[in-house]
Amino acid sequence: MASTGSIGSRPGPRSAAPKRFIVFYTPNGTVLKHWRPTGSEAAFTLGRILQPLEPYKQDIVVLDGVDALSAYHGPGDAHQKGTGQALTGTELQEGNFKGSTDFTAGWADGISIDQKIADTISNATKFRSLEFGVRVKGATVSSRLSYRGPAQPLPPEVDPAAAFARIFADLQLSGTESARRVAERRRVLDAVAADYERLLPKLGASDRIKLEGHLAAVRDIEMRLESGSVAGGVCKPPEFTVESDLQALVNVPKLGKLQMDLLAMAIACDLTRVASIMWANSSNTDPFPWLSIPEAHHELSHRGDTNEEAQEKLTRINTWYAEQFAYLVAKLKAIPEGDGTVLDNTLLVWVNEHQKGNTHDRNQMPYVLAGKAGGAVKTGRWFQVDGKVPHNNLWVGCMHVMGIEEMSFGNPEYCTGALNLG
Repeated sequence: MASTGSIGSRPGPRSAAPKRFIVFYTPNGTVLKHWRPTGSEAAFTLGRILQPLEPYKQDIVVLDGVDALSAYHGPGDAHQKGTGQALTGTELQEGNFKGSTDFTAGWADGISIDQKIADTISNATKFRSLEFGVRVKGATVSSRLSYRGPAQPLPPEVDPAAAFARIFADLQLSGTESARRVAERRRVLDAVAADYERLLPKLGASDRIKLEGHLAAVRDIEMRLESGSVAGGVCKPPEFTVESDLQALVNVPKLGKLQMDLLAMAIACDLTRVASIMWANSSNTDPFPWLSIPEAHHELSHRGDTNEEAQEKLTRINTWYAEQFAYLVAKLKAIPEGDGTVLDNTLLVWVNEHQKGNTHDRNQMPYVLAGKAGGAVKTGRWFQVDGKVPHNNLWVGCMHVMGIEEMSFGNPEYCTGALNLG
């Protein structure tokens, strides 16, 4: 075993290019015996599930042994806690979202790590962050990954056409038309802000806090209206053709790649420096017809370890997700930037709600990191940690990598310092 993830993080070399932070989420755990590498930290062989990442082995960190300790506490069932705490590291609020049996929960009770990082690195970009989804359904704690603050979930955009229009449409406008559109949006936002200001004195303390959060978000949008890049160089909005049946289950592979293309180009255009993509709700019930798997993913994940057919199908599903992660890595690596690539200046983190579906185990979580974040992350290794290292420590380590020198994140009860990624 290697480092226990001690407090502190060695600063990496500075990069002239901006740093980016991206989250890639998949549900229902993995099959650890086929996920885990073999060998040593530097000389390792990827497991079957991670084989699609072999061409990018020197660009990744397979992080092995981190426990999502906070996700064993607070309201909600295992899936609600696993997803709601994946990026927040703190308990869910009490609420009325129904989980399994008699469990209920509310939204997460803290900011998510992507939004914490966005507070520092996204001040100069048009979009503070961008959230993408692939067949994410409903509006519950099981379908939300990012939080601006307590009980402030950010919904992922599941429609590529809507995402394209929002992100790239303005890049095609003339200067006059762009100024006119900005002015129109400012008038709308000013009216909304005025309504909020009039309502504030009439509210109780709890509702006042929530509304003040919304008001802050409106003012943040106003500040960003004239920010963002001009198309040119590597910033080339992808060709986009609306397909009538893109949301059909059979088209998930096409839908996912289109969403990743939009994400990667938004990063390349410096329209945002923080993004996420959520592949389905937690406890996803969709089958995988493109893999000839007719059973629902969630149902398969609950079958026993001795069910070889289920284990094989779960392995194929997670290998397919690894292929999608590899696709995004390749997209970022193909975009030149300075003396390297956009991937070199990015930290991309693959997270899951569980390690294992049938027991809802949240110990030894299957994290994979990609990109060097401007030289601050040491890649090309299988990073095994000893002992009970909470996933909050991982997020503190990511904060250090992105230039935020704080020593705690989420609920401090489940945080003991920073996992050193350098």
